[in-house]
Amino acid sequence: MIISASYKTDIPMFYGRWFANRPRAGYCGMVNPYGRQVYTVDLRRQAVDGFVFWTRNIGPFMDALKEVRGGGYPFVVQCGITGYPGAIEHSVIDIAKSIEHVRRIAEEYAPRVAVCRYDTMVFSALTPREFHLRRFERLAGAMEGATDEVVISLTHLYNKTLRNMNAAASGPLLSHADRVPGPCCPGPTGRWPPWRDRGGAYRRGHP
Repeated sequence: MIISASYKTDIPMFYGRWFANRPRAGYCGMVNPYGRQVYTVDLRRQAVDGFVFWTRNIGPFMDALKEVRGGGYPFVVQCGITGYPGAIEHSVIDIAKSIEHVRRIAEEYAPRVAVCRYDTMVFSALTPREFHLRRFERLAGAMEGATDEVVISLTHLYNKTLRNMNAAASGPLLSHADRVPGPCCPGPTGRWPPWRDRGGAYRRGHP
């Protein structure tokens, strides 16, 4: 069994102390976000093939990684690094510190332990195509030899993402053209997307 920790929140950044105690206890509880059922997950070494950690800041989790390795658990760290302007992404550490963390993981464990995630790619007035080309080139050069894998993905426009993006587009740094039509917001023309009716429901047949 491979444990993903976690899509739901940044455990390495916010809950490292809690996680470090769970393998010692031999289990953790997981709440189903839909039905609210609580499941018990076996974290004993014989039950776990490895951990996949997802984070924007592995720094606070470095000591916990030593405990994970000391317990004999294999692990991979998926490190999200984009270096976007603060108008788009303001609650993350500096890109130079993120790169430093990746290089430290490579030195203390192995170059294949850290996976760089240039994720997600947002195209806007502040981050056009040329921005991404320059930024990715910088990241690739800075992390050469520290990782052999990078994951790239485009923005998936969930409702919350649409709200946040369109709120940012109303500010002074992004442009009105950055507004994204979706189920909760009209597009730059002020019109709702064609697949949404006036009552707010999706039209039948829309994916």
